[in-house]
Amino acid sequence: MPVYPIWGALAPEQAHDIFLTAQETQKKLYKTGLETLSKYMGQRPNRVLEMPKTERHAAWAKLLAHPQLEPLGFNFLCHWLIEKQSPLLIAWLDALGVPHDGKGVVENFPPAPSKEKLAAALEVILAKWDAKTVSIYLRTFNEIDGVAWADLDALIAADPRLAL
Repeated sequence: MPVYPIWGALAPEQAHDIFLTAQETQKKLYKTGLETLSKYMGQRPNRVLEMPKTERHAAWAKLLAHPQLEPLGFNFLCHWLIEKQSPLLIAWLDALGVPHDGKGVVENFPPAPSKEKLAAALEVILAKWDAKTVSIYLRTFNEIDGVAWADLDALIAADPRLAL
């Protein structure tokens, strides 16, 4: 389940927060985004930087909603999740019994858990976080190398709370 559709479903404020997080904490990612997305906007990076941030970030979110920019969009989402949604990541991994570094980062993922374990873990995080953030996280999580759990894709697709 690719992550590029997430960008089309984000509220402008949420997309802005994702980009601001990268600008403040991962300047290299933000610069890569600026250089790449400026080309798609048909403008020079300096000209794009002159735009108000909210306008710039809204344009970027629209561009990242296209499949050809999937890797860049994935990187922005991953960075935001690790920086801003760490408690969610930790709760998900703990509910699944997946060892992590205490910040929600996993070195090696185990084989896919059972459908029942995934469903139970989903209920744990939905009880504490809004469904849209959970949906963004689970869709992004399942695109990480070494994950791609088919039962998780099916669970996301079947649960109306996780619809974008």
